[in-house]
Amino acid sequence: MAVKKEKEELRHKTIEELEISLRDTKKELFVIRTNIATRKEEDNNRSKILKRRVARILTIIGEKRHGAAAETVAAGDDR
Repeated sequence: MAVKKEKEELRHKTIEELEISLRDTKKELFVIRTNIATRKEEDNNRSKILKRRVARILTIIGEKRHGAAAETVAAGDDR
């Protein structure tokens, strides 16, 4: 259930907000991976969750950019 809610929240954000979320998530993933490598943390599941979140954000950014491009072409801007 939480994944559906997260997807909906991400879809309501602008591309700029999504890029900020992406940057923050990647930073958090880096910290988690570093902690796992130095054996400060043993929760490998958290890195899996963060990788999936990065993929979701990238997918939604792509959809928004592709949708904006398709709307421009449909509006008659193709020459």
